Formats: sequence, structure tokens, C-alpha cells
Amino acid sequence: MTVLKLCGTTSAGDAQLARDADYCGMLVGVDWSERSLTLEQARQVAEASGVKNVILLCNPTAAFAQEVANVLRPHALQLHCRERPALVSELKELLPCEIWKTVHLPSLDGQAGPSAYAEAGADALLVDSVDVSEGFQRLGGTGKVGDWAAVAALKKKIDIPLFLAGGIGPENVADAVRSVRPHGIDLCSGVEMRRGHRDPEKVKILVRRFRETVAEISELSCLKEEHSEE
Repeated sequence: MTVLKLCGTTSAGDAQLARDADYCGMLVGVDWSERSLTLEQARQVAEASGVKNVILLCNPTAAFAQEVANVLRPHALQLHCRERPALVSELKELLPCEIWKTVHLPSLDGQAGPSAYAEAGADALLVDSVDVSEGFQRLGGTGKVGDWAAVAALKKKIDIPLFLAGGIGPENVADAVRSVRPHGIDLCSGVEMRRGHRDPEKVKILVRRFRETVAEISELSCLKEEHSEE
């Protein structure tokens, strides 16, 4: 079954809007993002989510990642920037939570390839897009649709869960699920009224379309299995 992650959560109210998703994502200490929270702010948001929390970090030290994990006790830490595969391996040894890694298409200078992170022990990969329209590289929350065909091809090569991110919203979430069949869908700006502030109506529509599509695919898979057994 495909799962849903709503990322970039900035308030307790927005965390509650993520309760119909499977994961609630928050950014901590990511200086370039308007959606970033302090550790104390993230603690308050995490307590309000009611679902599994994923904390996104950008180029953290192992010590800071350990501090975040100790305070917030998330389901996963998501390394989002140019972290080396060795940090994935180190955090897997240090921490009880899962370690996820974002990779970018087109590839990001200084970021290792997806297979290197998988081999280092990452529990999941999230494939996101890069946007340079604001004069710097914005990683995530870009609203830019990525290369779904490339993600589908990568999914066949990587033997760990793969999340699709980048420019997904109510209008195209069904197509994203059908086209790529990822382990998960990860989105942020697609359900916002403005950057860092979630739109309840967009969330409601997206969740409904996402769940309907996942149910449809599951039903079709069951029918195929029944026919194959006859």
C-alpha cells in the first residue's frame, strides 16, 4: 500500500491537518527554509501530529542529529542535503529511529548517488526536485514536478522504499501514484495556501484523491491475483 507524507509542517494546527496522512514531516535547523523550526517549536508540533513524525535535517553533524532524535523521538530522521553516505551509516549505528535520505533529480552537486545511500543502510529514499528560480538551490517545497519516468526507473534498481516528491498536489496526486507506484508520496507546497501555511481544503481533497487511487490500484491487483489463480 502506498503511504502519504505531508512535510513542511510549521504549527500544531497544521500538524492536526496531517492526521489523515501516514507521516507528518517537520524541518529543524534548516536555515534557508521559511518552514524551518527550532527544536522546541518542533517538539510542540510533533506532540500535536497524532501520526508518525519525520524530522528533516540539512547537513547536520552526528551530534545534532542525535540531539534531535533524543528530544523528538521521531519515526525517522530525513537527511535532505549533501550528507555523505558515511553519515547515514553512522546514524544507523547511533540512533533507534529510521534514517531516510533525500536524493535530487537533476542530481545535486556534492550529493552521492541513490545506490550509495541505499548501500550505506538508508531505510528509505525520497526523490525530490531542485528549483533555482529564486537565485539559489531550493531543495524541497519547490512546487516543481520532477521526472516521474526517471523515478520509476530508479525504483526498479533500488531495493528499499522509495518516496516520490516534487510538485505534487490535489490535481496530480492520482497520476503520480498510478505512474510511479512508489512506496510513498511526499509533498509540501501542494497543500499550502502560502509558504509554510497549510490549506485545509487542499489537504482534504488531496487525501481523498490519494486514498481513492490507492484503493483502486489495490482492488485491481487483487482481481489480477484472483484471475491468475484460476
